[in-house]
Amino acid sequence: MYQEIYELCQNVEKVMEMFSKELLQLDRNTVQYMIDEMQEEIDGLKGDLQKKETVLQEKETVLQEKDSRLRETEASLKEKEEENARLQNQIRELMEKLEK
Repeated sequence: MYQEIYELCQNVEKVMEMFSKELLQLDRNTVQYMIDEMQEEIDGLKGDLQKKETVLQEKETVLQEKDSRLRETEASLKEKEEENARLQNQIRELMEKLEK
């Protein structure tokens, strides 16, 4: 009887050891799966970020072009205002000469 109990205890111990090894392997697989899932998510986020950076860069280029055109327009306007002031002075001078 003691022998049977001893063998039963050994069998239970072996079963527990096998179960423990399987749980350890399952844990490793779960960890690897989680790592793979996170890596996929990271890769997806990197792709999204790269697309957004490209769009942002394109918008920055458009903004720089508009800024350049605005500076050109402002310079042209300033030239026209100066020309207008010069012409008004000429008109004023001519009017003064006519009045004399």
